[in-house]
Amino acid sequence: MKGIRGLLIKDLCLMGEIRKLLLIILFVTAIFIFNGTSSTFLTGYIMIIIAFLVGMTISYDEMNNGLAFLMTLPVTRRQYVAEKFICGLLSLFLGFVYTMVVAVIQSMIGNSAPDLKESIMTAVLFAVIGVIVLSFSIAIDLKFGAEKGRVMLLLGFMVIFFLFYMGVAFLERNFPEKKEAFLQWFNTIFEGSKIYPVCAVICAVVLLLSFFASCRILEKKEF
Repeated sequence: MKGIRGLLIKDLCLMGEIRKLLLIILFVTAIFIFNGTSSTFLTGYIMIIIAFLVGMTISYDEMNNGLAFLMTLPVTRRQYVAEKFICGLLSLFLGFVYTMVVAVIQSMIGNSAPDLKESIMTAVLFAVIGVIVLSFSIAIDLKFGAEKGRVMLLLGFMVIFFLFYMGVAFLERNFPEKKEAFLQWFNTIFEGSKIYPVCAVICAVVLLLSFFASCRILEKKEF
């Protein structure tokens, strides 16, 4: 456990070096609060950036054979992977809390602010997306390296969104009634309180699969 704590402190210190990005986020937040604009973009931006930051720490670890050095310390490869997930989930949780604080301030100020319930649902959805990006990012970065992994991750998500868009367009063009049924089913799942258990199950499954895959990748890696 001491090994994980030491790695976590190291990664949090590395992430603390991005002061300029934090200042940009604070500036954008102020604009959203005082304009009463929906915080959807801000929520998505923060969650996705945080998910990619963990990949940045892997990139720093790989510099100058740093990862090989870390493996000589009293830290197992499974602990190294576990720490990356803990660091990422902790950062996503802090980002979620931050966006909730922004939503509460907006609702208190008024000024045509978005509905608080809608803001919470949006934050939950983007948190799930953040967890999925984090899970894929760690596994891919460990397999192919941080730089190549980031490019492959972006290309992979672009392909997924393209296929989803083409699938919906195909249904609309050839089977419009099935497209409406699909959208209605999709809205039913993400309606009201049903969204929370669905999101919890998705996050748990993706995290477990990615964790075991990442452990297997790192255990096979030679330094």
